[in-house]
Amino acid sequence: MKNVCLVYKAFDVNFHRPISITDKDRKDWGSSVSFVGSFERDRAEKMFYLAENGIRVRVWGWYWNRFWKKHPNLILENRPVYNDDYIKVINSSDINLNFLRKAHRDKHTARSVEIPACEAFMLTERTDEHLELFEEGKEAEFFDSAGELLSKVRYYLENPDERNAIAEAGRRRCLTSLYSHHGRLKTMLDYLSNQS
Repeated sequence: MKNVCLVYKAFDVNFHRPISITDKDRKDWGSSVSFVGSFERDRAEKMFYLAENGIRVRVWGWYWNRFWKKHPNLILENRPVYNDDYIKVINSSDINLNFLRKAHRDKHTARSVEIPACEAFMLTERTDEHLELFEEGKEAEFFDSAGELLSKVRYYLENPDERNAIAEAGRRRCLTSLYSHHGRLKTMLDYLSNQS
């Protein structure tokens, strides 16, 4: 029987980090609620639900021109962000949404660790892997339904001190639990050394 070691996604310690944000950065890249990722129907419907309920959401990524529903609270940039622009979006946003790709049956993504590593607040789908990575309500926040998503967005927009405390704790967890590329490499090497 083969030994299998599952290694979760990782972040780059030199890249995924908190940065100082100017007023111009906030205007160019930020929002109260942001999402970075390509179009998928489920995530689009949930963000449209937020928009219908008075939440302004700014969306970065490919293929959002496929989304036929329009709302003034749903700002579709329809272009990706990379490198420092990606970090500026994360650091300029009060709440960073993280949706999983249903077609891939994801339980976490690269953004699941990249957002907290930037010391930014993440609100993402509740899965067993996310719950293993971060303590709910302390290091990240999770949701199961559109209703719970809306409730938590409203709550954390109104409670910035709690939001910031969770963001700080999420970054600490990324660093202390070795979620970086270097940390994941250490995990793999330790696993291999224990197999001999």
